[in-house]
This record gives sequence, C-alpha cells and structure tokens, in this order.
Amino acid sequence: MEDSITEKVTQQLMMSLSQMQSQFQSQMQSQGLALPPKLEVGPSASHVSTKENCVDPLENDPDMGDSKKCGFYIEENPPHLVSLGRLYEGSTTIHNMPLHHDQLKVGVDEVKDANAPVPIPTDEVNLVGQTLNTFVAWPTHLMKHLLE
Repeated sequence: MEDSITEKVTQQLMMSLSQMQSQFQSQMQSQGLALPPKLEVGPSASHVSTKENCVDPLENDPDMGDSKKCGFYIEENPPHLVSLGRLYEGSTTIHNMPLHHDQLKVGVDEVKDANAPVPIPTDEVNLVGQTLNTFVAWPTHLMKHLLE
C-alpha cells in the first residue's frame, strides 16, 4: 500500500512539474526570451553539476548546437594563437549573459599560452589558463576553424 501511495504522489508531482515547465516556457516565449534546455526529471535523470562554471564544454550535448574545432587568438601583430577548443554555434548566452553579435561561445580544451589575457574578461576569467572547463565568449574575428 505504501508503494502505491508513493507511486501516485510521484506521478502527481511529475505532472505538476511538467505543467509548471510548460507555463514557464510559454511565458518565456511570449516575452521573446530564449528557452533554457529541457530538463530531465525523475529517477532516470542524469546528475549535472551546476556549481559555478564547472561544466565540461566538450561533452556531446544535443542542446548545445553544433560545435566546431577552432584555434583562438588574441590581438597582437600578428594575432597570437593562445588556445584550441570548440566553437558552439547557435548559443546566444553564456552564464545567463547575452552574447554580442560579434562574439561566440567557446570551450577551451588545450591552452597554448596560459598567461595571455582573454579578449573578453569576466570576474572569474582573466587569463587563457583559467578558461579550461568553462565556457567563455570570444570575438569572432579572433577565431579560426581547424580541420577535424
């Protein structure tokens, strides 16, 4: 009997959560805001760290859009290669901040010059060596696509 009650309560909670999520998405769309990725809920949902910027930007995530391998440069004469990683086309925000029209979301997987300043610093990331395991904005004119 206890299992039956637990199952019914779980089903009701899941239905309520689904309704709230639908209402939230409708409100976001009506205000012209980008929708967050759909969350998995329940016992089968995988655990995802939401602490600070600790994400693996290189995981295959269908909600991230297409990713392409790139070299990232800083402004020098000539431009200086400081890291390699992935460009995530289709992303419009990083850490809830909108990207400018001349910026794209990137994930760095190899640092070439850890002490180089990032072109778009944040409170947490000022040097290229700090860009591992997080997403950062990078100016489009300082990226070069690499062959896979």
